[in-house]
Amino acid sequence: MNRKRLIAMGIIMTLSMSTVACGKKEEKTEISKVAVEVENPTTGELTNDTTYIGTVEPQQQVYVTPKVSGTVTAAYFEVGDTVKEGDVLFKIDDEAAQLQMKSAEASYSQAEAGVTAATSGSRDLQNYQTEEQIRQLKEKLSDADDSIDDMEDDLDKLREQKGTASKQVTTTQATVDQLTEALGVQKNALADAQESSDTKTKRIQEIDDKLGTLTDDSEEKTDLQKEKEELTKDVAALTETIKDTTTEITATSSQLAIAKQGLSTAQAALNSIESGKTQLKSGIEQLKDGKDTIQDNLNTAEQTYSITQNEVYPETDATYVAQLQAASVGVDSAKMQLDFYTVKAPISGVVEAANVKKEDMAAAGNPAYIISNKDSMTVTFNVTEKAKNTMNVGDHVTVERNGETFDGTITEIGTMAGQQTKLFQVKATIPGAGDKLPNGVSVKVSATTEKEDGSTLVPFDALYFSGGDAYVYCVVDNKLVRTSVTVGLMDDDHAIIEDGLDADSLVVSNWSSKLRNGADAEIVSLNGESVASPEQEEDAAKEEATEDTPADAAAENEKTDNSASDEEAAE
Repeated sequence: MNRKRLIAMGIIMTLSMSTVACGKKEEKTEISKVAVEVENPTTGELTNDTTYIGTVEPQQQVYVTPKVSGTVTAAYFEVGDTVKEGDVLFKIDDEAAQLQMKSAEASYSQAEAGVTAATSGSRDLQNYQTEEQIRQLKEKLSDADDSIDDMEDDLDKLREQKGTASKQVTTTQATVDQLTEALGVQKNALADAQESSDTKTKRIQEIDDKLGTLTDDSEEKTDLQKEKEELTKDVAALTETIKDTTTEITATSSQLAIAKQGLSTAQAALNSIESGKTQLKSGIEQLKDGKDTIQDNLNTAEQTYSITQNEVYPETDATYVAQLQAASVGVDSAKMQLDFYTVKAPISGVVEAANVKKEDMAAAGNPAYIISNKDSMTVTFNVTEKAKNTMNVGDHVTVERNGETFDGTITEIGTMAGQQTKLFQVKATIPGAGDKLPNGVSVKVSATTEKEDGSTLVPFDALYFSGGDAYVYCVVDNKLVRTSVTVGLMDDDHAIIEDGLDADSLVVSNWSSKLRNGADAEIVSLNGESVASPEQEEDAAKEEATEDTPADAAAENEKTDNSASDEEAAE
């Protein structure tokens, strides 16, 4: 519109100057043809891209969690360090596991000694060992009962704490929901005000364009000027409303951030309590399992003692062999448990988070390290259902951060909308970005959401609108014909014409103030190539036909000389 307006002003100024310079000499003005550039509609594809905000994360990321709880005795890596698969990340105090290992080894040695005693005939020694074993097992059974009682008391206390923490989370969540709803209302109000402002601003521009074509003080010009004044006041008022609403949004967003932080803190406290309960329950279950094992061993020892007393030697030998096998399993189990206290890196990569330090407490099931392989990054963003339905796995996306762009490919399209956002999650892989796209940062993601192929296209500058209806000027039999069209998808350069034109239509692509329905037209360019006018072709033919030969030139010179002599004689 600005380009057309500038051209119109230039034409008006040129016409004014010509009138001043030549008005006294020429009483009659000859109406000239409108010089136009025309193009045939083309067939092609038109797309529109939509921009989203996405979050970056590594394509391969591992949360390293210990399988046992205890005090960290050594931690070997920090955030930013590079680790290889199998590197020892940290160690947990394994004194208890070492004792269990020694106990298992001792049980194995004891079982082995029992077999030796059984096969050597040292029954008295075997009886003594069995009685001592029974005594120790009973003591362990009693200790296990005491430990279970203590841990169940601690579990009851955590249940009480959980009730208080849950109430805090509920209260904070309600505050977050209220602020989120208020922020949504404010954003909607801002969008409405902005849309109204844009509409009125556009109307002002249209009035300016119209005023530029009116040269007299007509009633229409006066009405347009009044309308422009009212619209200008409205835009100014809307600008203040937008400013005030933006301030309110900033304040509400700040309050919402504080509320969310409070919710995160309350939820973390609740999670910590839940983690403590889980650890206690796990410990109780382990003690109960251990108690069952102790009871089984006690029963076995008592049965063995009874058999020994009855001197059923074949059965006694078989029992000791079974105990030897069980002890071997106990050693293997103790060794496996001991290995749990040395935590190793499951993959190679970069340490993103290190949640344990020397002398800290490591909890079973809680992430201690986060390791990321950054050879390829994943960007996650949310789209509407309409946009989702236009996307396919393998489609290209563009990711932008700090003025630098990266190419990516859609790898996953969600099939379920979020309960709160009602949006669908889409993931795209960005290879080779490295540290230019750090884990957790927000980026701008551009994806194609509208596409029409095989459609009829015309230049966007060829379109005109009146009362919401679109039209173009076509050249038919050297005259301009205003042609109504149905417009589809548009971008800055082209528009899709759904109805009104065919492939042979000659669509005017340049603007002129002389464009009028029925005006005579002179085509100066077709599809970007210059076209000679009929007058130019006629002049060229005449010039070619009247080109002088040397003999013609001599004759013409002689004729000129004779004419000059005749003029002198006449004088």
